[in-house]
Amino acid sequence: MTDPAVDSVHGTPRDYGDTLYRVYFEVGESENIARDAITTFLVQRASDNPAFDFDASLLHARPHGYEVDLPMQLIPEVVRALAEQNVAVYQVVRLGGV
Repeated sequence: MTDPAVDSVHGTPRDYGDTLYRVYFEVGESENIARDAITTFLVQRASDNPAFDFDASLLHARPHGYEVDLPMQLIPEVVRALAEQNVAVYQVVRLGGV
C-alpha cells in the first residue's frame, strides 16, 4: 500500500526522497567549465550524503549540455553551482524518473 502523503509530493519541489530523475541542463559551455562545476559539486554532495552515489562517468554530455540522474532537491543546487562559475543556464528539463 502506498502512502498518500508521500505520493502527493513525489515528483514535485517538495520531494525530499531518494528517487532519481534524469535531468538535462542546457548550458553555455566553454573550456569544460560547466562539466567541471557539475562534477565537482556532485562529487562533494556524494561524499556528504551516503544515499547519493556519483562519479564523473554518470554525467553524460549532450550537444548543448549535460544529462545526469539526480534526486529532486539537488536540481536547484546544481543550477546554483553553475551560476557560481558564471555558466549560463538556458534550460533545465526533468526527463523522467530513472
